[in-house]
Amino acid sequence: MQAKHILSALLLAGAATMATAAGIESFVGKPPSRLLKQEPQFAKAYRAAIKDQDLPDWTNRLAVGFPTERVELGGKTMFLTSACSPQGGCSDERMYILYVPDEKSITGFFFLPPNADASGDHRMALSRWIGGVPPKERSDFLLQRALDDTKSPEEKATAKETAK
Repeated sequence: MQAKHILSALLLAGAATMATAAGIESFVGKPPSRLLKQEPQFAKAYRAAIKDQDLPDWTNRLAVGFPTERVELGGKTMFLTSACSPQGGCSDERMYILYVPDEKSITGFFFLPPNADASGDHRMALSRWIGGVPPKERSDFLLQRALDDTKSPEEKATAKETAK
């Protein structure tokens, strides 16, 4: 009888783990605005991270966003999503968000890309971390992603060819 209870407990634990994994994978492909509406743990972590931050209004809704991607950093599964200012055609202001489901935490980067047409532009110095200073691996990843996203398609293609 005891073996039956142990087997039942193991099956339930396995089913719960699979359901959690499937639930987490449901983040992939969703824009951040949908994550805010459909994923309560993400929304709670995001709201806590931006609370008391001096950010533009669009960061409350993340309406102009990009599909969420699954990434692995430091042996942890995380989800990267990003959004941008609707006024600037996504070239003005961007928010990059790494969500760590195991920790229910957000590492965010509010990015102000430099204006290539204005020499001496220092807007990037006003970029800032959201949710505390992240571990180096996460900060490097988010900063590199933000810088890569400022490149034109031609610059990205050239960089890809050079890397070969």
